[in-house]
Amino acid sequence: MRNSIYLTIGQAAEMCGWSKGSISKAIKSGKISVHKKTKAGFQLDPAEVLRVFPKKTETLSNEQSETPSKHSGKSAVSREVDALRQQISTTELERTREREQLTDRIESLQQMLADEKFERRQLTALLSDHREKDGKLKRRGFWARLRR
Repeated sequence: MRNSIYLTIGQAAEMCGWSKGSISKAIKSGKISVHKKTKAGFQLDPAEVLRVFPKKTETLSNEQSETPSKHSGKSAVSREVDALRQQISTTELERTREREQLTDRIESLQQMLADEKFERRQLTALLSDHREKDGKLKRRGFWARLRR
């Protein structure tokens, strides 16, 4: 009697698209647990086989040719891509606007700094002593200053 719940190595290889040798190596290395070893061979749990060896998908061209017939209109992925592209363009616009604002702010601060520098020079010029130093001024000694 054969239990249809468990697979042989050949059936497992056919199910997942891997070779019998790959499955045998996985059994020997302990990657796949075996339900039972019989005279006919190993009995493998299908879930265990798929855990270690996921099904190989058919070629990409087959999937792409089947996609239009399965889905009409935009797929969820293309809608998400469009939404992300829209979000990127919005973010780029905001970034450009912020960059312009910062550039304007930098220019105004530079102008303010230049104005302050000019004003400081003018005030320094006003505060400095512009009197002519007269050579006639005598140096008075201690007693002369005391007597006045």
